[in-house]
Amino acid sequence: MIDTIKNVAILGSSGTMGNLIGGIIAQQGIKVYFLSRTLEGARFGLQRAIAQARSEVISRNVVCGDYDHLLESALEEADWIVECVTEKLGIKQSIYEKIERYKRPDAIVSSTTSSLPLTKLTERRSEDFKRNFLSTHFYNPPGKMLACEIASQRDTDPEVLRFIGDFLANELGRVVIPVRDIAGFAGNRIAFLLFSRITALAQEYGVEMMDYLIGPYTGRVMPPLTTLDLVGLDIHKAIIGSLYENTNDEKHECFILPDYINKMINNGCLGNKTPRKGGFYKKAESGEFVFLDPATCDYTAAIEPHVAFVEKSKHLIHMGMYQEAFDAIKTACCREADIVMDTLCTYVAYSYGRVGEVTDYEFGIDGICKVMSFGFNWAPPSLIVSMLGGKEYVIELLDKKGFEVPEALKSESERAGRIANSGKYFVAR
Repeated sequence: MIDTIKNVAILGSSGTMGNLIGGIIAQQGIKVYFLSRTLEGARFGLQRAIAQARSEVISRNVVCGDYDHLLESALEEADWIVECVTEKLGIKQSIYEKIERYKRPDAIVSSTTSSLPLTKLTERRSEDFKRNFLSTHFYNPPGKMLACEIASQRDTDPEVLRFIGDFLANELGRVVIPVRDIAGFAGNRIAFLLFSRITALAQEYGVEMMDYLIGPYTGRVMPPLTTLDLVGLDIHKAIIGSLYENTNDEKHECFILPDYINKMINNGCLGNKTPRKGGFYKKAESGEFVFLDPATCDYTAAIEPHVAFVEKSKHLIHMGMYQEAFDAIKTACCREADIVMDTLCTYVAYSYGRVGEVTDYEFGIDGICKVMSFGFNWAPPSLIVSMLGGKEYVIELLDKKGFEVPEALKSESERAGRIANSGKYFVAR
C-alpha cells in the first residue's frame, strides 16, 4: 500500500467535478494528469480549474492529455486515480478495465459516483483492484462545498479507506463523512428525495412558487429548483433513476421523475450548463429571469409570489428572531404553510430514518447533518428539529401527520444552543 500521494490522474477532467477536484489537488503542489477523451476537453477542464481557483499557479502542476496518447504513462505513474466520468454503469466499468490494464498494483482508485453502488462498479475487476478501490464523493462546487463522503465496498482494504480519509481531511481540507456502500450515500439519498417531491409539486404550484416556499428562510441557502439547475437536469435524472433501481424505498412514492423533466431534457433544457435553452429558469433577452411552466415547458414571466406567513417569517429572520420565524410557519393556516411543514417533516423523518442505513449507528444523525450542511448548505435535520420546537414536539407532529417516527429521533438527546447558530442557513431575501 502507498504511504504518500505525489501524482494523481483525473479521468473525466472535461466534466465539472473532474476538473474542479483536479484543481484543488494541484493547488497543493501535487502533479495532476487531466485526462479526457480529447486533448481539447482536458485543456478546457484546466481553464475551468484555473477560473475556480482564480489563479494560474495550478497550471504548473497539471499535465493535459487524452486517453489515446497519455493514459498508459499517466496511470503507471499515478498514486491515486480519480474516476469522474458519466454516471452510467457501463461507461465506468469500461474505464476501470483500462485503468486495471496500466495502473500500479498499489495505486488507489476512487470513483466520484454519487448514486451507483460500488459493488456493481467492480463486478469484473481483480481482487487487487477491489482491495484498493473506494468512493470519494465530492460536492459541487468543491471550492465552496467541503463535504466529501467516503465509502468502501466489502473488499476494500480498511487501511486504504483510512489513508484516503486522512489525506482528504489534512491535505485537501475536506469534511470527511464515512458512509455505507448504498446508492446515493447519505447526502444525495436525502436531498434527491426532497428534490423529487418538489419537482412533483411544481407541476401544480409552479416553479417560482415552490422555490419561494421552500427557499432560504426554511434553511436552504439556495432554493431547491435553482439547485437542480446548477446540478443539471440530466444528472438529476441519472441519480433519481439509480435511487429508484437500487434502494428499497416505496419507489413510486419516493423517487419519481415527472414527465415534464424528460421533456425538458429532450429539448436540451438542462439548467446552467445550457444557458441559452435554460432549465427551470432562463434569462430572457430583456435580461429578466423567466420561469419554466411545467404544463407546457414554455417560459413565463415572474409572478413574484407574496404569501403572508412567508413574508412574516423572512422579516423575523432578518431581525434575528429565528424561533419566532418558525412559529410563524407553524401557526399559519393555509395550503402553502401545509406544503412547507410537510416538506420539513419529510426532511426530518427521512434523514433520521436513514441512520444505520446510510451511516453507521455509532455516528447517529451527526454524519448526515455534516453532509447536508457542508455538501448542500442546508440546515441539518437536527437543527430543523430544534427550530420546530424540539424533539418531543416534532415526534408529536410527525405522528399527527402520519409519518413513521424514526427510532434515531426517539432516542436522541435534546440538543441545546443550536438556534443561536442559525444565521448560516436561514437567510432573509
